[in-house]
Amino acid sequence: MTRQSMAAAALICLAAAMAPATTYSRETTQDLVLRAQRVACAACESVETRRDPRFGVVFTHVRLRLLEDLKGDSTTGTIELKIVGGRDGDVETVVAGMPRFQVGQEAIYLLGRRNRAGYPVILQARRGVLPLRRGPREQRFLAARVSGIPELRGKRRVSLDSFRGAVRRLVREQAERAK
Repeated sequence: MTRQSMAAAALICLAAAMAPATTYSRETTQDLVLRAQRVACAACESVETRRDPRFGVVFTHVRLRLLEDLKGDSTTGTIELKIVGGRDGDVETVVAGMPRFQVGQEAIYLLGRRNRAGYPVILQARRGVLPLRRGPREQRFLAARVSGIPELRGKRRVSLDSFRGAVRRLVREQAERAK
């Protein structure tokens, strides 16, 4: 094993150890909303992949334009994410379950605390990103399945307005319980 491949293996092990969760539990959307530090509706502005020259591991750098904070406080109009994985030339780093990003895509992001590098962590990887789709009359709907939220149970299409109302109710109830 070369020195560079040993360093890359060490970095991957370190990243896995620092990750908030490397296995997925059966948390519902409601559980994730309650656990999230921030729930943001945002549009993907840019996606860049870069290889860390020291270790050869590829990271995806994502810039999101904040459309609306549903939970948590906004300090800026952008959200920066740095995620292990991606392709840079002939080098690819694959991490199972990580979300994929497309410029222009709008989504709800369920974000946890910031990691040691200062970037917010997406809760439960791909499950913490709920893509939005446009419907008739430009109304936005969640393209992902929503679970655990009583007023949204059984709905085939959940509108952003309905989800927003449910998040506000959950945040209000969570604050009342904390008193």
